[in-house]
Amino acid sequence: MRTVRIAAVSFLMDDGPHTVDRNLERAAAYVRGAAERDADVVCLPEAVTTLAVPGDPVAVVAESGAAWKPFFASLAKKHRINLVAPYLVRAAGRVYNQATVFHRDGTTAGAYRKVQPNGAELAYTRPGGAFPVMQLDVGAVAVMLCMDMHFPEIARIYALKGADILFWPTVTHGPTQESLLVQLRARAIDNSLVIAESNLAAAPPYAPYNGRFRPGNARIVDHHGDIVAQTGRRHGFAMADVDLDEVRMTSEVVLLREPDHTREDLERLLRLDLYADEYARLARRRTKRTS
Repeated sequence: MRTVRIAAVSFLMDDGPHTVDRNLERAAAYVRGAAERDADVVCLPEAVTTLAVPGDPVAVVAESGAAWKPFFASLAKKHRINLVAPYLVRAAGRVYNQATVFHRDGTTAGAYRKVQPNGAELAYTRPGGAFPVMQLDVGAVAVMLCMDMHFPEIARIYALKGADILFWPTVTHGPTQESLLVQLRARAIDNSLVIAESNLAAAPPYAPYNGRFRPGNARIVDHHGDIVAQTGRRHGFAMADVDLDEVRMTSEVVLLREPDHTREDLERLLRLDLYADEYARLARRRTKRTS
């Protein structure tokens, strides 16, 4: 049995403009709160340092971005907790939407750069080009960011590379709340993954679509697609103890073993060569159209 206590944050975002320091102060409080609840790993929402900070995101990164990594590293070390901290980074003159994963001692386990930025982000960020699986003391973890959820290949690649937990830091409420939940559960079921969502919350009232772009829901979905913890639209923590060694029942869907060992059996059946050939043909066709 490998039991891990996961904390996903629904981050309170008050109305009005913020500062980076204000966001960092609130992030520190959530990390501290997760540690006080004996969480093994805590995940903050997407771009947590620049949320609601006015001005050009690139300028904000240039001004204070170098300090963000040591700040989060010190939090992980101080509270002896594994930490997923998403923030914008500048590298070789380019800006990326990145999530850095820290060990309990503050050292870096690795980082993921958003592979599928949305249209607005492409104005100031570059897409990443790698799918790292990072080893923590609780297991193998991976990250996808916001828009990545709409591309099922990403979760499947992580599953085939051995990820136990997939973190999904995001700032989103749509296209609908229901569609996000369907996608979240489908990615977990299709790939036998535990997925943890960290998002934003507004101050009360918590009515959906009340003129704010902050639905406020952190969720943890297990291998079967069941929601094992959520915050609703309130800020705080979705926390759950998850057994990563639990046998994943699939009601004889795979038909190799019963109970099915889903991840291993799906990998044996998966037609990677066929899919790779089809994707290669589609890529060549797109290249011809755009050249």
